[in-house]
Amino acid sequence: FVVPFGHAHCVRVGAELTVVTWGAMVERCEQAARLSGVDTEVLDLRTLSPWDRAAVLVSVEKTHRCLIVHEDNLTAGFGAEIAATLAQEAFFSLDAPIERLAMPDIPSPHSPVLLEAAVPGVERITRAIRQIASV
Repeated sequence: FVVPFGHAHCVRVGAELTVVTWGAMVERCEQAARLSGVDTEVLDLRTLSPWDRAAVLVSVEKTHRCLIVHEDNLTAGFGAEIAATLAQEAFFSLDAPIERLAMPDIPSPHSPVLLEAAVPGVERITRAIRQIASV
């Protein structure tokens, strides 16, 4: 099994909103997209260096909305790089602000219970999808 570097995988096709994610958040985002009632496209970046800018841009230009979900801290997380790229290269395609959902800016908890509370869960992702779609 080989994952091609720099090629995102479209896990779920949609037309109203793009969710960009990777790693452990992919399954949660896919579940949230199903539960949200919003026609949501879910992109799994699979690799971050390099990352598939073209796939993200094409998807966002199609849906006109974007939510970036990751399990790192919000500040200085890789989601900020994706948001900056979209702001520079897809600004006029956006119908709503780019949103990011990540861990709060705290040290990463080692307790499984605390970690689960800090990392975006299906409920938080579902709420974010619905909120962005309503803009």
